[in-house]
Amino acid sequence: MYFHKAIVRHGSRCVIESVPSECACKGDLIVAPEKVSICGTDIQILRRLRDDPALIVGHEGLSKVVARGQSVHEFKEEDRVIINPTDPTNPNFLLGHNLNGLLQERVKIPAVAVDAGLVTHVSQSISASRGTLIEPLAVVFYALECLELEHPDSLLIIGDGLIGNLASLVASYVFNKTIASITVVHRDQLGFEWTQSFNPHVVNVRSVREASKYVGNSVALLSATHRGGTEPLLTESARVLGARLVAAHLVGGLPPGSTSLEFPDVDLHQVRMVNTGGSWPPNRVVFSDSRRMTVLTGNRGVSTTRLKNASIFLQNLGSESLIDRLITHDCGVQEGVEILNKMINSCSRVIDGLLVMRLVISF
Repeated sequence: MYFHKAIVRHGSRCVIESVPSECACKGDLIVAPEKVSICGTDIQILRRLRDDPALIVGHEGLSKVVARGQSVHEFKEEDRVIINPTDPTNPNFLLGHNLNGLLQERVKIPAVAVDAGLVTHVSQSISASRGTLIEPLAVVFYALECLELEHPDSLLIIGDGLIGNLASLVASYVFNKTIASITVVHRDQLGFEWTQSFNPHVVNVRSVREASKYVGNSVALLSATHRGGTEPLLTESARVLGARLVAAHLVGGLPPGSTSLEFPDVDLHQVRMVNTGGSWPPNRVVFSDSRRMTVLTGNRGVSTTRLKNASIFLQNLGSESLIDRLITHDCGVQEGVEILNKMINSCSRVIDGLLVMRLVISF
């Protein structure tokens, strides 16, 4: 039996362990992750805020094919690939959630995922670090394109993590400069200062009330905050903006059955879930009362085609793109585990005095 190195969660901490390696049978692929990043959902799982069973998390990263089953013909050894972690037709495949993820030296991608088209080729010219941005960038493009359908005159981004900062950077590509302003609401001063230095071309504020001074009369809201902040900040934005809020897209997670007093009888969790896999055109909920008419959308995962398009976008960027500054921590396995455990135990994204915008771990 062969073994390989993996970052395994034990209780509320991560450890480096040797785990059994699997073989590729029939339509399976075995891939070797190059670099893997950590997203907010991973941190929630590691902090035991979710009951996902996978002991190895991670779903954002590039890999190389190292073995394939005899019925796999579209991929060969050394091909570079990205795995779509979400299959909208198969809830039993959710990479890093109910299936062990990419934070290991070898990962078995089952035939059901290969047959479903969840594996796609990626250019050799994209750096492994930048490649970890493909999945979140695809999510951002999908969210912005959903909001664009309502022809807003301004964009309000709630949340200053990776998704929020990515959106602030690429919104002009999606809206083709038709929006008058982009405003980001920050949850703390360090995040405010970080984004100000990263993208000074957007308006940075500390509250929705302050943001209301800078947005126009037709506002699109991108909710990219942490799971616990999605509903409260959507509710606050609706109250403050009133009829000016024409669209809202929910990227941040929501507990099942989540509702808002500003959108009575709307299941916000279902608003996200109905677009699992990034269906297009998106399923929309149109809420209308005497105060406003707002179109609500959301998504959980994106299509493989959007992942491919995001990879092409990143491939075409220059070698010294501003987007690479989002990767604040790029390290090996040992250091990565140390940072992970500090993030888990401190419940903070500030580690050793530095903001962790994007942690990338190299295998």
